[in-house]
Amino acid sequence: MTAEIPKPQNALNKTTLTEPLLHPEIAAMLKDIEPVFKAYSIDYYVVGAVARDIQLSTDTGSAALRKTNDVDLAILIRNEGQFRELKQALAATGHFTLHPTETIKLFYHGAIEVDLLPFGEIEEADRHVRLTDPRFVFHMPGFKEIYPFVDSVQVDEELNIKVCTMEGIILLKLISNNDRPQRTKDITDIEHIIRVYFDLYSGDIYEEHFDTMELYETTESDYLQLVCARVIGRKLKLLLNDSESLSQRVAVILANRPTTWWNAMLNGLNDA
Repeated sequence: MTAEIPKPQNALNKTTLTEPLLHPEIAAMLKDIEPVFKAYSIDYYVVGAVARDIQLSTDTGSAALRKTNDVDLAILIRNEGQFRELKQALAATGHFTLHPTETIKLFYHGAIEVDLLPFGEIEEADRHVRLTDPRFVFHMPGFKEIYPFVDSVQVDEELNIKVCTMEGIILLKLISNNDRPQRTKDITDIEHIIRVYFDLYSGDIYEEHFDTMELYETTESDYLQLVCARVIGRKLKLLLNDSESLSQRVAVILANRPTTWWNAMLNGLNDA
């Protein structure tokens, strides 16, 4: 390779953002929900579109694709009894109302839709969560694997939250699209993340994964995206280190979409 490797851009600190990291109503909801979670010794982290927007907000040039009033929270739960008690306690605050038919769904002041996505001991051997009041079956592997790696984000002076990592977001979207291929926005989101990943994490790439920058020709028009996809694959491997079955599933998902970026992620997943 003869072309010069691009120099890293300065990382943008969250404190330099001109817009709030979270919509004020979502921040208020989290401040109202946290005391109830703590009373029941329940840990949680933010997933879904809000997590994606938080991660993308660390760089002003990487604007979120969509804005949402829906908040997804992965919550560490022992059993259905604890889950039921938690929901009743949230309703008792007066801030939340329960959805009449969807057992995982609540509304905050009638404006924000909150999905409580249980994982942990409540999961059965097949990784399904089966709730009975009302009947609801939930299957979304990956929450347990992501949990040890979540980011801690200081939203304001009063609120510090745990947020799904960018690689965790990609993992969940790979699984989601595999389960429901019609969800093409999952692929769109993943490709957007790959495009902006270098602007967000160039420091980490240079410090921890510099060798990936020598694996591809700098003359390639998508050189940086190939590098980033390779790094993402390596971080997926770290997330899935203790889950061989899920790691194998992700490898098959990536192999079945033979594009250069997907191949780079697969190669990263297979790196020693």
